Amino acid sequence: MRIILKFILLSALGISTSQANDTTELANTLSTSTLFSVQKDIVFKTIENRDIKLDLYRPKASSDKPYKLLIWIHGGAWKRGSKDALPNKNPLLLNSVINAGYALASVNYRLSTEATFPAPVADINDAINYLQANATQYQITADNVVMMGRSAGGHLAGLIGATNTSANVDFYEKPRYQVSAVVSFFGPTDMIQLGNKPARKSNNGSGKKAATKSSKKSSVARFLGDIPKNVPDIAKQASTTSYINMKTPPFIMLHGTLDKQVPLSQSEMLKTLLDEQGVLNQLYIEEGVGHSAPVFDTDKYVPHVMDFLQQHFPIVVK
Repeated sequence: MRIILKFILLSALGISTSQANDTTELANTLSTSTLFSVQKDIVFKTIENRDIKLDLYRPKASSDKPYKLLIWIHGGAWKRGSKDALPNKNPLLLNSVINAGYALASVNYRLSTEATFPAPVADINDAINYLQANATQYQITADNVVMMGRSAGGHLAGLIGATNTSANVDFYEKPRYQVSAVVSFFGPTDMIQLGNKPARKSNNGSGKKAATKSSKKSSVARFLGDIPKNVPDIAKQASTTSYINMKTPPFIMLHGTLDKQVPLSQSEMLKTLLDEQGVLNQLYIEEGVGHSAPVFDTDKYVPHVMDFLQQHFPIVVK
């Protein structure tokens, strides 16, 4: 299923500024929302006396039925960020899924300042296994989940989703759950390509472009432990594009055309592979915006995510 929807901004600068202001106001308004209750800092794993935690959001209204579970993975170039950013970074999305009747777990993982790949993936998998094993305690169902995330979190969400249907994954413990769908906001998908910086103009006066070498200080190199081309096997293992098959869960991807941190081509490459395997997917492209653009957490795109969830992970109202 091929769906590429492009939305053209009439004035990228003006609209982006307005959207940033609107999103800030929305975050301030929803920070005191009564839609959800949140159980903070649930320890799901301890490594070398370091507790790794998650937050669990559920509808505030009482229910005698367990809630279907969404897993949110924060961004931050694999080297920074926290589960705590969700209410401010994606307030409309958070309140929309809770209002629809889902529970959502926002998960921390070891950053690249602590450990390299595959540690973050193992942490996220362990968090979901923990929730599945303790589902009754938290009034959730976690045999099937949806992976969601932004930027580096979109990559990790996609990687968990893609590897969930692969029999050749041995870098984390066996999942006790199935991934029903993936939501990726401008997430990387191919580590080798991400490590290839854009060509730059030569300084020799020829006008030709010369390739630039990725730095070992780059975010992707810190995540993998080295420049991707120096560790191609690890880079391939850490790439969502390596695992796409006919059983891969559906994807919805959202990306800006001016994204320099994670080029649009990352989502386009994944879409091509999904199309080739007949996997249902959607790619929404916003013209004239860069990485982490506020527009992706507005009424322009959140309803598309909600429709996607209802299609592939529905809550049946009886």
